[in-house]
Amino acid sequence: MYAIIDVETTGGSPSVDRVIEIAVFVFDGEKITDSYSSLVNPKRPIDAYVTKLTGISDAMVKHSPTFEDVHHKILELTNEKIFVAHNVKFDFGMIRQEFKRLGIDYNRKQLDTVTLSQKVIPGFQSYSLGNICDSLGIEITDRHRATGDAEATVKLLKVILDKQVSQKYIEIELNHGIDVDLLPPYLSKAEIEKLPEDAGVFYYKDEVGKILYVDGSKNIRKKVITEFSKPADSPEQTRMFELMRNIDYELTGNELIAKLLSYKELKKHLPEFNKKPRIQAHTHGIFIDKDEQGFLQMKIHPLDWAEGELILKFPSKSVANKIMAKIINENNLHGWFALRSKMKENGLEEKGLNNYNAQIEKAIRKHLYRHSNFFIVAEGIHPDEHSVIWIENNTYKGFGYFNPELTAKTPENLKEVIKHDEDDLEVQKIIRAQMRKMKSTKIVPY
Repeated sequence: MYAIIDVETTGGSPSVDRVIEIAVFVFDGEKITDSYSSLVNPKRPIDAYVTKLTGISDAMVKHSPTFEDVHHKILELTNEKIFVAHNVKFDFGMIRQEFKRLGIDYNRKQLDTVTLSQKVIPGFQSYSLGNICDSLGIEITDRHRATGDAEATVKLLKVILDKQVSQKYIEIELNHGIDVDLLPPYLSKAEIEKLPEDAGVFYYKDEVGKILYVDGSKNIRKKVITEFSKPADSPEQTRMFELMRNIDYELTGNELIAKLLSYKELKKHLPEFNKKPRIQAHTHGIFIDKDEQGFLQMKIHPLDWAEGELILKFPSKSVANKIMAKIINENNLHGWFALRSKMKENGLEEKGLNNYNAQIEKAIRKHLYRHSNFFIVAEGIHPDEHSVIWIENNTYKGFGYFNPELTAKTPENLKEVIKHDEDDLEVQKIIRAQMRKMKSTKIVPY
């Protein structure tokens, strides 16, 4: 039995937004056997965009029942049913969060009609509910309202179920996306099912525990399932599959530390089936200091150069020269260099000197972190802890974990929890790339 569900919400974030309308259709594969729908008072304003899209206003839900009022009915209708929605991650996530606010751990087996329709009825350009229903001739009587969208999803599910191949893909979906036919021959489904849907490092191991492959991900189980979603496509991968016996993992709390730890483990163990790391030692750097007249200047020297501030580090003098040229060209510094020469010939003006130095500083900072010395504070492994990464003089120092209730976020305290690690070019690439992606981070400069 299936419970096909659609919700309309105040916005798109389960952590802060709330359900404003819900519809449930109980479906036995042939016909609808029960149904329920209701507006829901979210106890918070509805975004103007949502009102424009759905037509549901604050006034419409003002006297409607709250989710707490309707939650017993949702529990009853979905009990021992497969939770089905078009983009199930969103609808299930919103409802699960509503139950969480009530102190209820809500879990159901789930099917996503987006994924199923892509596999069972391939070939369409778009699988949004409106487009796929239009392509299949399924009428949606009330688009962007819970009842209309849920009823259309019932009809779409019926089309999917009528296809002979559907049962295979439904079984895969109910197995959390695991296709047992594609798993390595000596790896059980249980090895996949034990993996958490959390950030961390995972290790493929042989029968004696030797690490064959290591990687990091923000969702360990999802990443592993994706890697086993198609047959081995090379002799090396086929051999790795034949050697695999189990999968181990280590949680990290967030993707950035997962990437840093997996790189550290890669350098330490050099697993046979990973691409070997290209470890390049830093030898030269771009230094910045002031000449006798106060003008900022960039120079390339070996790292043990004792004068000026080290800004960027490189594996060779030639690489440093390339980056120096890039900084100059991208920021049109040649013109500023010419202006500097004129100012030196015609006499210095404080305003001109300050403008020049500000331009040089701005050009250099584009290739640096916003701060030279700082900590990155993000999610920890456990709910009552945070992770911290230390950068000093633009150099990675290591990472650690702390309890925010017991440890104040001062530089002295944060340094105490750091497990020191080595910096290199790959580490810097990882940190810069992940900082652009991670939104729930806090920078603590000092």
